[in-house]
Amino acid sequence: MTLRKIFALLMALVMTAALLSACGDPASAPDVSSADDSEAQNAEAENTALLTINGEPVDTDGLVMMTIDGLEIPFDEFRYFYKYLDMTAFSNGDPTYWDSNPSAFDVLKQNLEYMVLENNWGNLLALKYNIEMTDEDLAEVETYMDEQRGYFESDEEFQSALAESSISEDLLRRIIAGQVLSNRVYEELYLKDGAPLAPSDDEIRETLTNDYVRVYHVLVTFDHFSGLDGYVDADEETLKQAALDYANQLLGQIQDGADIYELAQAADDPGMIDNEDGYFFTYGEMVEPFEEASFALQPGELSGIVETSYGYHIILRLEQDQYIEDNWDTVRGDYINAVFNENTDEMLENAEIVYWDQYDSLTPDSIG
Repeated sequence: MTLRKIFALLMALVMTAALLSACGDPASAPDVSSADDSEAQNAEAENTALLTINGEPVDTDGLVMMTIDGLEIPFDEFRYFYKYLDMTAFSNGDPTYWDSNPSAFDVLKQNLEYMVLENNWGNLLALKYNIEMTDEDLAEVETYMDEQRGYFESDEEFQSALAESSISEDLLRRIIAGQVLSNRVYEELYLKDGAPLAPSDDEIRETLTNDYVRVYHVLVTFDHFSGLDGYVDADEETLKQAALDYANQLLGQIQDGADIYELAQAADDPGMIDNEDGYFFTYGEMVEPFEEASFALQPGELSGIVETSYGYHIILRLEQDQYIEDNWDTVRGDYINAVFNENTDEMLENAEIVYWDQYDSLTPDSIG
């Protein structure tokens, strides 16, 4: 997992900003020139069923679509993520899409569940550990709300865009508040002094020393010569043999004293470009042959040719003890992030979800 959870707030704001900005285009925004017109639109919206089951309207006031470890997900939040997924990854507003792709609805529901979980990890942990937002956090929420309003020339245009993007101002505030709370939860549980879920510095040093490795490597991909002179019409086996021969040439150069880091700058792994620290990783982060070869080396030792699904590698193991000390704040922070992500993943994977009793009766046209 990446650090996506820590920056979930940015994703939420990107989602809302993208929808609001699109809906806020003056050329496409509804006419909000008079208060009477706006009130008429609101009245019409209130009379439109937002949820139907078997063609019958359902009262969504207070309706909880799912409960996750005791956290209630109300209909308006569920509907927002549903509409977002539908518009961006499924029907794209095409009313005939679901007639042609009925089986995709189950996929949408699976993705929707994942999105709801991902966007509520902070709320779930806050509920579990009784963490509340500070006054500073509440002020931050309002700052973000003001930024959202700032995309529009008037409050009427802002409200119209909210309606067009299937989100109310109250829900927008709750989504943003949930993400600000996520940052508070992360700080309280993992960052501050005495944080209850953060490993100790001694634990971190021991793990980084014993269970991590740091390496340089040169990669020659199987198709390294594809399209080059002499290989325009070459088949896969010919290209692969040429790549292996070249990798052996590079290995010989390194064994004769060539700098592996310099050779890596012109090889096929962009991750080694201008990466003087090399790769610092633990078990399960690299493809298995690369991992096994790296951990089998001693500091300063060079591998032979290591084949993976990416191509042919030459690996040099680097020292890491001094590297850890010289980069302590960075490696410590990365390790805590990894622990946090692992713990949070486990929580979400094991979360108990209780669905609304008519959840299985939902169809693509249930949510208006």
